[in-house]
Parts: sequence; C-alpha cells; structure tokens
Amino acid sequence: MRYLLAATLITVLLLSACSASRQKLSPQANVALKDANVYYQQKNVEKALESYLKVLKDNPDHVIALRRVADINLYFGEQYQSKAIEFNQKAFENYAKAIAVTETFTKLNEDDQADLRDMKRRQKGAWSRVFGASDQLLQQGNTSDALKGFQIAAQLDPERIEPLIKMKDIYEKELKDPSKAESIMLQLYEKKPKEVLLLQEIGAFYFNKPDYNKALEFFQKASAENPLDTNILMNISFCYYELKDYLNSLIATEKVLQVEPSNLDALRNARAIANQLNQNDKAIAYMIQILQISESDEDYLALCRLLSNGQRFEELVVWAEKWFKYDPTSVMAAQFAQLAATRLNNKALIDKYNGILKNLQ
Repeated sequence: MRYLLAATLITVLLLSACSASRQKLSPQANVALKDANVYYQQKNVEKALESYLKVLKDNPDHVIALRRVADINLYFGEQYQSKAIEFNQKAFENYAKAIAVTETFTKLNEDDQADLRDMKRRQKGAWSRVFGASDQLLQQGNTSDALKGFQIAAQLDPERIEPLIKMKDIYEKELKDPSKAESIMLQLYEKKPKEVLLLQEIGAFYFNKPDYNKALEFFQKASAENPLDTNILMNISFCYYELKDYLNSLIATEKVLQVEPSNLDALRNARAIANQLNQNDKAIAYMIQILQISESDEDYLALCRLLSNGQRFEELVVWAEKWFKYDPTSVMAAQFAQLAATRLNNKALIDKYNGILKNLQ
C-alpha cells in the first residue's frame, strides 16, 4: 500500500507547478492545498483528504485536488475491502473529472500527457476493482449487494458489457426474473449490435428459454461478425437441430469440420444428424473419422451396426477385426466379424471367429 502512495507523491510538486498558471486558487485554497500536499507526503492520508476536499469545495475542477482525492480513495479501497466498491467508485469518478479538466488545457506538454496516461490507467484499475468486488460478493452468495455493485460498474463505464451480463445472469438464474434479464440484454444489444460476446449471450438466453428461432437469429448475427468461430457454428447447428431442420444443422456442423477436421464433438454431431437424414453413407464416413481419432467400444459398435445395416460386409469384417484387436474381450466384435465372414463366405474367418466365440463364451 505504501508503494501506491509513494508512486503518486513524485509528481505532486510538478503538478502544482504545471497547473498553477492554469488554475488560480484563492489564498485560503492555496493554504489548504499546501497543507494537503504536506499531509500526503507524510502518508497522513485522512488529513490530506480533508484538506484536498477543502480545495474542491470552492474549486470543484481543480485537477491536483481531484487526482489526489482519487488516489486516496483508491488506497482506501485496498485497505478496507468491505467498502471496496464505495471507495473505488469515488476514485473512478474523481479520476474522470481530473481527466476531463486536464484535456481542456491548451498546449499539453509531455508531463501532462504522462499524467493523463497514469490517471486513465488508475481509473481503469478502479473500475476493475468495483467489478471484482461485486463478483466476489456474488460468489459469496450476497446477490443483493452484488447486483448493486454491478449496477454501479455499469453506470461508471456504459461501454463495458460485463456488468450487464452479470446482472442478466442474476435476474435470470438467481432472482428468476427472465423478463428483466431479457430487457437488460436487449438494451445492451441496442448499444452494441455487433458485439460478438453479447450476441452469443443473447443467443444462449433464448436457446435456454427455449426460443430456438430467436436463438438462431442472434447466433447467426454473431457468426456474421466472426465466421470462423466454431463454437458459434455449433450453436447454430444445435438451433437448427432443435427446429428439426436437419439439413441446415448438418451444413453448419460441416463448416466447423472445415475449420477443425478433428473436432470430435462436431464429428459426433454430424453423425447424429446424418442418422436423422437417413444418410447412412455419411454417417459411416463420420464414424470412421471418429475412430481414427479416438477408439471406444461404443463407437465401434455404432459403426459396425451401420455397416451391417448397409450390407457393407467387406468393410464390416475389417472394422469388426479392428474392434476385436482393440478389445479382445468383446463378444459383439467377434459376432460382427463372424457375421461378415459368413456373408462373404470366408470359411477361414468363419472358423477363426467360431473358435474365438467358443473361448469367450
């Protein structure tokens, strides 16, 4: 904590000198400012704050006082965690005022620009602390205070969507108020119609409602902004699947596979959709790709059934034997191999698997 104060002390005298010609103070305010700077250098932050506030009482746009009040509140926010939101809110607001006033000055020099960068950095830090403290309250189960904190974070920086998303989650999941959650999201959407994260959040909200047409609308808007995002494409596929539009569901999944050919979730999804479309050959092709990436008894069984139903016995015997090699205890693998051998009239394989089945049984 000492570092925070020490780092800001370095520029106190310089700031006083730089702003003296820009912001004139009455003799009484000048005394208050000098007292405040002395207290600040001595780390007596309570007395320093009291004197800086005296300066601001009659000079509400005084940059040095505004900045120091912000610095002290930032410090208090770290010292007193139970009031972190309150102190960091004050820090943010005072930095905002100091920045706004400084930016009105003419002929800003390098020191002025450095001061501006430092204040903006600290202002962002104060906002992050408000958001973080609110999130911590939420994790602790203090929903009411967390909601108030996120509302403050949203008011401090209307461009940030994270607090509104948190508020939406609270109304949707904790307070069971989907109408309020929807209202917040649509309000956000009006401000940021091309924000991919927001579009996905809205899509997920409608998917869980469920309103698959609305969900699809927003996932498609998100995809228009980021066409190669495979998570968005999968969500589009899920929407089409729930709407029983299996053809478009498969098209969306195949776009995922163009980007990520080894995506097992997409391959399994594509196989399930191909089954719905009675596209046996496609389902088989997807199952083969799956098994080339990751073997399992369940997937071998699914492939062997598809090959058997399609009477593709030459391929069935190959994959049934691969299955049996993978799992020499599998009776079903041996049975599929025996079936394929019988249909192919391959006496050697018939005898081989007859013997294997006798041993297994």
